[in-house]
Amino acid sequence: MQLRYISVPALIGQAGGDPWAINQSLQVGRPAQIAGLAEAFHAAGRCTADASASFAQARQRFDAAWNHQDGDHPINDSAVVQRTVRALGAQSLQIPKIGADLENIAAALAEAQQGAAAQIATLDGQLQQLDELIGQAV
Repeated sequence: MQLRYISVPALIGQAGGDPWAINQSLQVGRPAQIAGLAEAFHAAGRCTADASASFAQARQRFDAAWNHQDGDHPINDSAVVQRTVRALGAQSLQIPKIGADLENIAAALAEAQQGAAAQIATLDGQLQQLDELIGQAV
């Protein structure tokens, strides 16, 4: 943008910040990449849920086939197995939530980029008009 009568550095100084630099920084963000990462977390959550369902089926088959002659249940009573099952269960709940959060971030970034670009275009147009008016007055 070329202005003949208005000093952009003076405007930035009076405003206390550079809206063009802020917009440029915002436009660097890549919402499509964030959305792709969100899709990966969503897919991982599905895989984790599928694995959990498969594990539950396998456990049911084992429980049904185990003859109970040797005392304690060798799988369910293992502290290591119980901790692992709890940890996997917690992860399977968190992974889809992370995917949804990332998708919301991607959408918010895309909306912010669109809004900022529109505001900068409006600002540029208004400054051009003011600069022309000043030129006419001079």
